[in-house]
Amino acid sequence: MKRRIKISKNGLIFIIVFIIVLIAYFGSPLSKVRDINVKGVNDLGAQQVINATKIDENSTLLDVLLHHGSISKKTAKKLPSIKSVTFRTYNLRDLVINVKEYPTLGYINKDGGYYRIIDNGRVLNQKLNSPIGNYPIYSNFNSGRLREIANIYADLPSNVQTNVSEFYNSPTKLNPYRIKIDMNDGNKVIADMRTVKTKLKYYPGMAAQMKKKGVIDLEIGAYSYPFNVKK
Repeated sequence: MKRRIKISKNGLIFIIVFIIVLIAYFGSPLSKVRDINVKGVNDLGAQQVINATKIDENSTLLDVLLHHGSISKKTAKKLPSIKSVTFRTYNLRDLVINVKEYPTLGYINKDGGYYRIIDNGRVLNQKLNSPIGNYPIYSNFNSGRLREIANIYADLPSNVQTNVSEFYNSPTKLNPYRIKIDMNDGNKVIADMRTVKTKLKYYPGMAAQMKKKGVIDLEIGAYSYPFNVKK
């Protein structure tokens, strides 16, 4: 019986000491964030994310951890290309911000600026002076066609994606689904939106067989010709 009481007193003393240490820690400068490391950013800058979280050297780790949910929501509201934000601490003073972005599918040029297109063709209401990264530009597409062609681009093989420079909506009376594509290697492609995803995966092989830069016509069938040949 006496042994149980002794253990209970020791446990109580440990709890009291632990609480005192915690209070002393969180009341001292040691509880404030020292270093911030941002991971997972692709098209966003690390400092851009830090600024959006409003976490600085005056923030405490306890405050960040207690309010991580609201900080995440506010950060995503300021930076709509962010899908999720999570926080992790290490060394008792340092913070890791893990970011997951929506994949960028390209940019649309309007109102004298560029607007990022992300998942499912959604256009972010954030005006940029110039595109960031090696992503295509979309021209003359309405909202419905923009979503469609952006999703087509998302499903293309990576070696084709990196070669696409710009998509143009170029309908004719005979084919309202006609599009044109500028490629980064200097070639141009004519295609049909209904079949371009299937046919464009053969582009690298067709381009490799061309002796001169020119046009690869995938609208009906698949053939190529140099720029100086009129069709």
